[in-house]
Amino acid sequence: MGRPPGFNKDKVVQAVERQFRRTGYAGTSVDDIAKVGGLGRGSLYAAFGDKSKLYLRTLEAYCDRTEAAWAAVLDGPDDTALERLHAYLVTSARTVHDDPDGLGCMVTGFVVEGVDHDPQAGARVRQALGRIEGSLTGCVQAAQRQGDLDPEADTRDVGHLLMAVNRGMEVLARAGFDVVALERVADQTFEGLPLTAQARSRSASRQASRQVVSDAS
Repeated sequence: MGRPPGFNKDKVVQAVERQFRRTGYAGTSVDDIAKVGGLGRGSLYAAFGDKSKLYLRTLEAYCDRTEAAWAAVLDGPDDTALERLHAYLVTSARTVHDDPDGLGCMVTGFVVEGVDHDPQAGARVRQALGRIEGSLTGCVQAAQRQGDLDPEADTRDVGHLLMAVNRGMEVLARAGFDVVALERVADQTFEGLPLTAQARSRSASRQASRQVVSDAS
């Protein structure tokens, strides 16, 4: 198979990224890549180089997109910071289930698989995790400034807890836990944060309002 008419590199990268997320680096052959990309081996190598280079390219694209997506959830003014932390947890609970193929995070897949074929890929994963941690830490600090989180709480510890729950919920989702169970995990994790009295009062009011709506429906 040669290069098809209307060849689009971005679409090939997207298709190959999903294949790597589905079967991992070691479990994905060049033939698999050529098949999902709709290219012959010659065209594939000419356009992207070898498997390692294409993996790095798809990983970089995935990391760019993931960093931007989490920044969109977490960045904003102080007065809504606590709600954004809750949104981070709820989004974490739903991510795998919202994907029709049930694919998980490529960054998590890289770490779990222990891919060591390219130090550049490892560096890009560490950079992505660092940037997501930075977005979380910034949101935690905003909630502290707003008076919703204990000002004495260690912001990095809170951020690490939320990242750990995020990764754990992905594993549970792929193991078959439904979204309702994971949303309960999200809510319980949120309630376990070092919330101040004003934040707990507001959270209780929201829960009461949701219960009224639920009872009425």
